[in-house]
Amino acid sequence: MLKKHIPNFITCLNLLSGCIGIAIAFNGNSELAAMFIGLAALFDLLDGMAARLMHIKSNIGEELDSLADVISFGLLPGVIIFQMMKISKLEWEKY
Repeated sequence: MLKKHIPNFITCLNLLSGCIGIAIAFNGNSELAAMFIGLAALFDLLDGMAARLMHIKSNIGEELDSLADVISFGLLPGVIIFQMMKISKLEWEKY
């Protein structure tokens, strides 16, 4: 019974990695935030692999995976770029 929730749990770890990365990026540590993209990618790979190996498919799992992908691979890189542009602008204004 709990076996069917394993891929969704791994997907939640992907989503959590993206959220933590966003918080870190807003605190100004873009390098560490970028590492969380890599961690999220690892969880994204593992959740798909786990679902295929266990022959588990659910509608909520597909939706959760899409949400995690948008956060980890859409919003997080955008926040990192935004922070880098903000820092670049501040550096440029010094001259």
